[in-house]
Amino acid sequence: MDVPFGKAATSHKEALRQMSSAHFDEEPFDQLTGLRTRVVFFAAVEKQLALSPAKPFCLMAIDIEHFKLYNEWHGMAEGDGLLKAVAVVLAQVERDFDAIAGYLLSDDFCLLLPDDPLVLSEVQKRLFDAIRSFNKGMAFMPAFGLYGIDDATVPVSTMYDRALMALAFIKGNYAERSCRFEPGMMQEMEEDHALLLEVQRALAHDEFTFHVQPLCAISSGAIVGVESLARWNHPERGLIPPGHFIPMLERNGLITALDLVVWEKACETLRAWMDKGLRPVPVSVNVSRRDIYAIDVADELTRLARAYDVEPSLLSVEITESAYVEDAGKVSDVVDRLRAAGFTVLMDDFGSGYSSLNTLKDLNVDVLKLDMKLLGEGMGSSQKTRGILESVINMAHLVDLRIVAEGVETEEQRDFLVRAGCSYAQGFGFYRPMPPEDFERLLADPANIDYRYIVPAPIHELQIRKMLAEGVLSDTMVDDILGPLAFYEVHDGKVQVVSANERYCRFVGISPLDLADRREAVLDLVYEADRASFFDAFERAWKNAPDGAEAEVRRIRQDGSTVVESFRVFFLRERDGHRLFYASLSDVTDQVRRARQLESSQRALSAVVGVSSSDAAFMSLAEENRRTAAAIFAQMSPGGMIGGYCEEGFPLYFANAAMVELLGYDSYEEFVEGIGGLVGNTIHPDDMASVVQDIGTTYYAGLEYTTTYRMPRKDGTWFWTLDKGKVVEAEDGRLAIVSACTDISEVMEAHQQLSERNDLLIKKNRELAYLNEDMPGGYHRCADTPGFEFLYVSERFLRMFGYTREDLVELFDDKFSNMVHPDDRELVAAQVETWKRNIDGTVAIKYRLKAKDGYRWVVDQSSYLEYEGTQFMQGVVIDVTNVVGPRPDGID
Repeated sequence: MDVPFGKAATSHKEALRQMSSAHFDEEPFDQLTGLRTRVVFFAAVEKQLALSPAKPFCLMAIDIEHFKLYNEWHGMAEGDGLLKAVAVVLAQVERDFDAIAGYLLSDDFCLLLPDDPLVLSEVQKRLFDAIRSFNKGMAFMPAFGLYGIDDATVPVSTMYDRALMALAFIKGNYAERSCRFEPGMMQEMEEDHALLLEVQRALAHDEFTFHVQPLCAISSGAIVGVESLARWNHPERGLIPPGHFIPMLERNGLITALDLVVWEKACETLRAWMDKGLRPVPVSVNVSRRDIYAIDVADELTRLARAYDVEPSLLSVEITESAYVEDAGKVSDVVDRLRAAGFTVLMDDFGSGYSSLNTLKDLNVDVLKLDMKLLGEGMGSSQKTRGILESVINMAHLVDLRIVAEGVETEEQRDFLVRAGCSYAQGFGFYRPMPPEDFERLLADPANIDYRYIVPAPIHELQIRKMLAEGVLSDTMVDDILGPLAFYEVHDGKVQVVSANERYCRFVGISPLDLADRREAVLDLVYEADRASFFDAFERAWKNAPDGAEAEVRRIRQDGSTVVESFRVFFLRERDGHRLFYASLSDVTDQVRRARQLESSQRALSAVVGVSSSDAAFMSLAEENRRTAAAIFAQMSPGGMIGGYCEEGFPLYFANAAMVELLGYDSYEEFVEGIGGLVGNTIHPDDMASVVQDIGTTYYAGLEYTTTYRMPRKDGTWFWTLDKGKVVEAEDGRLAIVSACTDISEVMEAHQQLSERNDLLIKKNRELAYLNEDMPGGYHRCADTPGFEFLYVSERFLRMFGYTREDLVELFDDKFSNMVHPDDRELVAAQVETWKRNIDGTVAIKYRLKAKDGYRWVVDQSSYLEYEGTQFMQGVVIDVTNVVGPRPDGID
């Protein structure tokens, strides 16, 4: 029998806390927060549920994201202040909603409160407001796991585990901060974990490959390029489509490892085609959002192109629209570098949910892949959606963006796209994805190929007046192209709005009528501290005509909110001392906020890890190697950095101040002497073999690795470390490793504790050892609840009776007793009581169970167990219908 899943899902932090906090729970109320401690809170919840069994309650688990990092950045006193602020809110919630609040140590709080959506929303809002008042950034916001209590007999600790499980589903997701527990989460987490292990094995065994799907010219059907699509060639299940594993890889951070495999295989395939004398078409590869933050995409693709002697023009890069929306500045920088290196860049999935027509003019990509889902289910279902698609295509042409429609399946869609001005498409209406080997047959016939790739339409001189006069561009389309704009008049130290478009009115949050009344009050809505910059922009635009000037100012909208606007102004003319200017505006509030948060985070990280100009060992590295070390360390803080030359014993290359402190030394010189100048002496001798296996014996610049081992402190003690490193070329030309190390002793200790618990459970269930033997019979595990609710049944059990797991829920209310023949239920109930008293240990009993084709006689060898307060029975049933016959005898 397995550990009950709620217990197994408990985080390492929770496991450690349970080990170390028992003596704290002896106090009924926590001294810092004034709230109930764990044992007292659980008891109070149990009592309240018993007093009001019919009232709907919800258990809310509350966790402050990255609280440990908050403490390290801002100090323990600041962290305690944050906990107290949360406690004050929860104490008020107790009074307002007849709730029960508890503080379960660290940054974990829990509430029992009415299961009312309005109440739950109000409580979450209060906590957000309280934590936001500390003004430390979105990274430290609370997350909420909810468990709706529908069975008050479930132990409160189990309820809490389920709330924590729901919490785990949304931690790190800043768009969704609350999640309610669903029974399927247990199975989903188990399946995700199993799939993750399989994927890691598959990556190691080179089971991933890719198929290609052609991009075609709509009019001729000729192929102009292909897109690479990941596939998993499973040794047992065959070819697995990406929808079965890509989402899980994105959630667990392994998508970059897969993308690197596909990128290299794409380059390898291009090289193979050319070596066979075939003229290739460009192959596009997909770049995920995680890739952009995890690796240097431009450098990696450039390296691969050089390694396989492939022209960058033959390798296109697809980046999703959602990546632009998430961090436009970061992605734009990557795109600029890719294009500068010669790669073609496509924006994938445009229109999949984030589209803004106004963003078209700002895109620095070469090709727009238009998602046909913009049209919905049917071509004729909405004239409005077709008009939107036509507008997107027209405006893309205006800003010289090439268009590929993806997801094209029907002749009707092809005809519409041709009429709308779209020349290229991809989808089942042309070709389905195919192995590269099959595509070679198409590539071998030049009649199938258009080698011009995606050629832009001929560019003619753009005559805006003529287009407006002929009705090609509507006012709305012009607004969408230009964004918010206004004409200003500056005279005698005053600024007023002369004219503005509708987008400007929306931007500043004012109606056109109100704008007319307030045209001379422009400065009143600009922050007083920014008014000098606002005025200066007009002065610089006048002096620098026709180039204009730019400024960033804060503006107060009519609703009281603040927006940071990028203000670009051009001088037009001057008459009688009145100067006329034209200005375009854009909202850069989010970009400014992210930039400031990043700057603050970088300063905090520098202070914590010692990556600063005062760290002589670190600053002695070449600039490129400093950047490499800092990039690795940014993923691993808190901890330390160390480097060693790739030679016998790994002679010391450098160590930063944080590493010296981590190992307990008082100075860099003492540290060097303590390890004898060799990084190899910082690795436990018993762990050296596994470290060598993880890193390998062949070193080259760019090699990356992750390994774990024990490191020695100055006082002779050892601690477990997670080491993430990369091989670089040192200043003297020698190869060296730079690595970031972080203390994971607590995690390893938690693993050990979980392992010991599993061993104990195996020992207690030794009487069921036969389950591991290949003997007939089906395993079942049931809760000690009315009707004995199924906790788990084996596949063999389901096959024996002809059911699926869903059938047991639908036909028997997921209860074991409902499968038992009515005449046998008294016998079974009596035997369960015997098992509970453990009078005869594991005793066989014979009775009938309902199968899909009628009742079957079974022999049931079960036992009754209790684990950490949870009671259940488990065992194996064996089908003996053919042995017993119609008149079976009882079993002694």
